[in-house]
Amino acid sequence: MKRTFIPKLVLGMSLALTMSYSAMAAESSTVYEMRLGNITSNDAQERIGQKFIDLVQQKTGGRIIGKQFSGGALGSNDEVMRGLRLGSVQAITNPTGYLNQFVPQAGVLTLPWVFPGDTPEEQIENITQIMEGEAGQHIREMADAKGFHVVSLFGLGPNQIYLRDIKQDVDILEQLKGRRIRTIGGHEHTETVNDWGARSVHMSLPEVYTSIQQGVLDGFDLPAAVTVKLKYHEQAPNVLMTNHIVLTEYIAVSKSWYDKLPDDLKKHVDDAGREIQAIGTQEFVQEQNDAIALLRNDAKINVIDLSKDDIAKLRELNKKGVWMTATQNPGKKEMLEMLERDIQSRIGK
Repeated sequence: MKRTFIPKLVLGMSLALTMSYSAMAAESSTVYEMRLGNITSNDAQERIGQKFIDLVQQKTGGRIIGKQFSGGALGSNDEVMRGLRLGSVQAITNPTGYLNQFVPQAGVLTLPWVFPGDTPEEQIENITQIMEGEAGQHIREMADAKGFHVVSLFGLGPNQIYLRDIKQDVDILEQLKGRRIRTIGGHEHTETVNDWGARSVHMSLPEVYTSIQQGVLDGFDLPAAVTVKLKYHEQAPNVLMTNHIVLTEYIAVSKSWYDKLPDDLKKHVDDAGREIQAIGTQEFVQEQNDAIALLRNDAKINVIDLSKDDIAKLRELNKKGVWMTATQNPGKKEMLEMLERDIQSRIGK
């Protein structure tokens, strides 16, 4: 018995090792597809999405092959987010407002007047620094539990209000009262303008141009860069420089897709996401500055700089409205406290 047992044991170990090496070889030769959905086109968000794809392909030696689908080619933001949860879409780049419906605590990132900075450049760079703190890490963990593996969090830029027409010789609140304003999805975005007496409207981004043109909407809130690239200012040429919400951008990959990747590819995806944060920050700074300069130098555009009193009126209504609601929600209150600590420790304001 002993004479036959040892050769059989050696043979069994040899077969097991052969199978293991075969499995490793098969795994290392598998090519994974990464389709990235993006609702915009011909802008910094599209360029950042492509740079993320390029970095992933480079770092993985082509074991992950990516393709970006811009301009809503994979559907609305909501549809792409559902695709990520199912794994039918593998990646997305977007403002965090579209993450809020799955991770409500992330809504504090879209509270008005929360991020410090006197210029778009300061605001964008501050967000990127702040998101390296406790609040950013907590958002990543909660998103992961909901099916979204967030690999990047960084600053995008401030929103302004764009109106189809304006009322002459009235104050800011009368200007906005009853106006139908398209906002980015998420409770904080919608309630911000509702606090001012306007009426928030949820609508897919590609529908905005014709809706303004036809009078279905009175206006919208977006960063200058997105507005200019999509030429939406042509239909809403009156710009209220509120800078009320400073957007945070994120890149997420499908958790179900990510979990199936070998460990070395997971690391490459995560590393590419971290590198994109610095690249994306500078892309958005340049694009926002260029877009605001274009608006100010266009004789057809009426850029309105709000007075300190006008800003104070808007802030007061938001503090009593959407901010109060956030502090009454235990999860959001905790997240806001984290965020405020991060702002103080990293920015000192």
